[in-house]
Amino acid sequence: MAGVDDGGPVIEGFICPMCKCDLGTSARLLTHFQEEHYEEQDLVKTFKDLLDKAKRKILKTQETSPGHTYGQRTLGFDTNHLCEVQDMGYSYSHMKEFLEIRNVRLQSLSIPQNQLIIRLEKLLDNMPTDPIKKKAHEQNIVHWIDGTNVTRCPNCAGQFHLARRQHHCRTCGSIMCQHCSHFMTIQTARRILDKPLPQDSNQNQNSRDNCMRLCEHCISILERMEQMKEMQTKKPIISQFYEKLAEYRRQADEHYSVYIRMCESLNAKLAVLGTKDTDAPPQGQALRLQMAVRSAAVGYLRNQLLRLPPLPTEQQFEEMQEKRRREITARINEEKLKHARLQQNHTTNSVMTRPSPKPVSNDLPVSKGQGWVPEKTKVNESGDPLVEQMNIIRSYIKDARAAQKFDEATSLEQNLKDLKKEFLRKLQVQDDISR
Repeated sequence: MAGVDDGGPVIEGFICPMCKCDLGTSARLLTHFQEEHYEEQDLVKTFKDLLDKAKRKILKTQETSPGHTYGQRTLGFDTNHLCEVQDMGYSYSHMKEFLEIRNVRLQSLSIPQNQLIIRLEKLLDNMPTDPIKKKAHEQNIVHWIDGTNVTRCPNCAGQFHLARRQHHCRTCGSIMCQHCSHFMTIQTARRILDKPLPQDSNQNQNSRDNCMRLCEHCISILERMEQMKEMQTKKPIISQFYEKLAEYRRQADEHYSVYIRMCESLNAKLAVLGTKDTDAPPQGQALRLQMAVRSAAVGYLRNQLLRLPPLPTEQQFEEMQEKRRREITARINEEKLKHARLQQNHTTNSVMTRPSPKPVSNDLPVSKGQGWVPEKTKVNESGDPLVEQMNIIRSYIKDARAAQKFDEATSLEQNLKDLKKEFLRKLQVQDDISR
């Protein structure tokens, strides 16, 4: 590149530094410089060095490496320095602070837990059965808080009185009410402490005398200990399933071997029997017996199975459902009329001093035909006829399900949905009018 220093136009290519001519290639430029400017040997040597350096740089840029990407080949720079391992910067360990916080947390959990275990173990050792001696034994081991100045329950803030008495936790001695008390059986406490259970442990496990009264804090600690113990001793559910799967596979392998032997034996015997049958076909009485059995089977198929009534089509099924809905609607209307007449008769009887004859219903009863009609049931009466009708349909649905009439129950549920929609629409209209 020439023309930068003297302010002239910029010329690019293989330019001779002396005569400013573009030679086109590096070989022609070198030959031109040696022939035309040979008297300047120092300058020729310097020019050769510059030309070799430029050539090496160009060749290094254009060479292709297997690990290079397209962007590296295009831009022509090496990114090996990016893969160099950087020195570790300044670091600070927080393990000490973490251990301090963790130890404080563990102590806050372990100290009450160990204290509770020691008290519980002392309470269970030589525990008397007499209630008075048992209470003295508990107060001797755990100091009970004086409840003279405690007027309210610390947990629920309920005031103590004759109906709400004070109670003490058997492991920490705190005061609580009956509602905030928790109970743990003696057998559960012994199981938590890994103590052997007494011989009469199955007797009266849920009785109040066989339980210990505990506060919410103590029962939570003991339940957590019990859960941890169960997690350590009890196998996970996935392990139990895998053991069952392994057992089923073992049984399947045993049955598989037995099945293979039976199959081979049956195939061998059937092959032998088949050759014998072809050689000696049934004759006489055996042949007549086989023909009689075949005739009886064919007659049964023709008379019983081939005469089964066809299933109704979709259109016929919809017509049957619509007919059943009309029957049920007529039945509901009849029940409503009867309820109205009964209510009217009850009002008349309450006003008149003498009993009046019961009104005779002139309505024709609904024909049941071949279908199913629900029994008459007493339904709670309401002022809204839609509510009464929905209640009646609910009772009919219950009767239909009890009688295993699922088609009738489905149609009744559809009627109930329609009535609910109508009832909600009526309520919406009333709300709009009231506004």
